Amino acid sequence: MRSSGDAVIFEFGPSREQDLALRSNIKGWQSQLRALFLTRIIVLKYRLELPGFELLEPIRMAQKEFDDRLARILDCMADRMEGKPSEIKDDLNDAFERLEQTVRACCSEGPQELLSAELQEFLALSRSIARVTMSLDEEIRG
Repeated sequence: MRSSGDAVIFEFGPSREQDLALRSNIKGWQSQLRALFLTRIIVLKYRLELPGFELLEPIRMAQKEFDDRLARILDCMADRMEGKPSEIKDDLNDAFERLEQTVRACCSEGPQELLSAELQEFLALSRSIARVTMSLDEEIRG
């Protein structure tokens, strides 16, 4: 990504200014994109049900809904960057809240809810994904 962005500097043509502005934006978003990518890799282990990353069925279904919404939002962001009209009708925060409620409902014990360290980490990662994605979306809409 960095080398492709650096090549824009040496390109000339009618879209040069627009390409340079996009390059500048992408460089500014790079740390958020990297964090999103790395966090998604970790959460993918849950989706693939690797050993030690298994989830109960209701949580897996809520995670799938969260992942599907995330994919739609990322697709819309890419469309906007390409100049295509695209409006997001989904709210990732709503999907995260349902995921969190599902985890807590599946793990409640009596009056207090006790979550394992793994599920707490899963929720923290998912929350981070929602926060970074919505922040990027706002910046891209900018």
